[in-house]
Amino acid sequence: MFNRHFHNRRHVLMQQDNRGGDRGFDGFDKMFASAQGRNRFFKKGNLQLSILSLLEEEPKHGYQVIKDLEARFKGFYSPSPGSVYPILQMLEDREFVSVSKEGTKKVYTVTAKGSEFLKEHSQHNEFTKRMEAFKNMDMEKMNDLRNQIQDLFKEFMVTGQSALKDENKYDQFQQLIKDTKAQLLNIREEK
Repeated sequence: MFNRHFHNRRHVLMQQDNRGGDRGFDGFDKMFASAQGRNRFFKKGNLQLSILSLLEEEPKHGYQVIKDLEARFKGFYSPSPGSVYPILQMLEDREFVSVSKEGTKKVYTVTAKGSEFLKEHSQHNEFTKRMEAFKNMDMEKMNDLRNQIQDLFKEFMVTGQSALKDENKYDQFQQLIKDTKAQLLNIREEK
């Protein structure tokens, strides 16, 4: 109870003094998700195909799978062990992978059945599409853009709080939001 109360109070204090906790802009990491509001990096089932794809390249243990996905997505996505290990178990249960021991680690290798499954479902695999988006990405520009958006978000929040106290400012702020959305849509749809 105390910890939850302290945690909530700390967030309120950070909002009041505009520190924001420097925790990042939640959701920005998912910028490659569709604009329709998907909040997962992969749709259900696509992580399974992605893991199977990685294992088809070469046998790996679970930790290597996690690290390889993180590296390929340049740190923007890293699956949790709680999502990877159950998938590896499921792939083993379905006989899509075989398991061998290397010391204390299980090494997973794609079976013929797993390769066949991967071929049949490769068109549904978002892994390849997402990898292409990250492949040639300029990470310096990406990080700069991320920082600018975080700063802009903080300014929007502070200005929004101020606008709530004055009807004229509120109307101006609403118009700013509307105009900004329209400009963003225009940039996105430009060819």
